[in-house]
Amino acid sequence: MKNIQLLMLAMMAAMPVVALNPSKEYATLPSDYGMDYKEVTILATDGLKLNAWIFKPMSETKKFVVISDDGNGNMADNIEIVAQFLSAGYNVLSYDYRGYGKSDSFNINQKFFIYPQFVKDLQGVLDYMRKTYSPGMCELYGIGIGAGLSIGVGCNSTQVRRIIADGPYLSFEDTKNKYQEKRQQQMMMPLAYDKNYMEPLYALQDGKTQDNLSGIMIIVGQNDDLAGPEDIKQLQKVHSKNLVVYTVPGSTNEKNFESNKNAYFDQVKKFLNSH
Repeated sequence: MKNIQLLMLAMMAAMPVVALNPSKEYATLPSDYGMDYKEVTILATDGLKLNAWIFKPMSETKKFVVISDDGNGNMADNIEIVAQFLSAGYNVLSYDYRGYGKSDSFNINQKFFIYPQFVKDLQGVLDYMRKTYSPGMCELYGIGIGAGLSIGVGCNSTQVRRIIADGPYLSFEDTKNKYQEKRQQQMMMPLAYDKNYMEPLYALQDGKTQDNLSGIMIIVGQNDDLAGPEDIKQLQKVHSKNLVVYTVPGSTNEKNFESNKNAYFDQVKKFLNSH
């Protein structure tokens, strides 16, 4: 048994450290599924061009949700999530970070966990929402790093009503330590950034969130080793008001949606309807 454990540790140590894994090619397009959408260009707050898809549900509505990706692949990976929100009666805006899909090029070191420039991307999307869909109020849904960004940017925005964060990290220090402890990997983190916009542990501190934010839902895999249920309790401690946690049985954060798609989105709809 000891030899097997040592072998597993050696294999993990030999694995390349990849946090961000951008893809410029879309594996599939919404049109492949006959979905009604349009492709638009959105400017990040520093002027870089981001590619985005906007979807409309069958019935006219002013409800909007913005989807932020996990940094692995591009927004085409989230088409099933888009379809779920459409069926719930939401307009959906999905977008690609700089360096992803058809967004402007950006040099990405795959050993980095996240880039602070991604905050400018999401802020640019919210600016576009405000200018195009007055008053631009929306929900934010994010996965992985997108969950952390949604919490950070959402807690500091007057446009965001609710945040759904699937598998967020707590802080950069905690995440770096967890990668080292659990996976024997050295993860690179940003050095110059505003922690209130990028680290949920600080963004969620009571008294800092905007009054328009009516609810936050955190989705966590029961068996996740980097940010599991016990870790998420730290976020509950700093922000107990209107924060709901859904623990996905037998799952890790990478598989939360796939583990039971119907049960997953039933919980999302329950949150949206009650907050």
